[in-house]
Amino acid sequence: MQNFLDEIYENAKADKVFLTELLFTLQGENAMFDFCLCAQKHGVDVTVGDFLDAGESYSCNQLKSTNGGGVNPYAYFDDPFEMLCVQLESLLIDK
Repeated sequence: MQNFLDEIYENAKADKVFLTELLFTLQGENAMFDFCLCAQKHGVDVTVGDFLDAGESYSCNQLKSTNGGGVNPYAYFDDPFEMLCVQLESLLIDK
């Protein structure tokens, strides 16, 4: 998918403090915004728009790859932010 997703995951996997701070942001009212601020503080260049674009771009690329082109767009697309959060939470379980 997008490079920033891998960068956040790998950095959080290597740095337990970063992982803990990222997961703490999920408790707030503006979780995605706070998550991005935390990632930026740790050197990852990411914004809320990057997460939104990642999901939409993936969906659009799937439509383009359909033989003859996708006629109808999807009603929704996967949420890369939520999927990344699940991956990060699993790092706590794996330890």
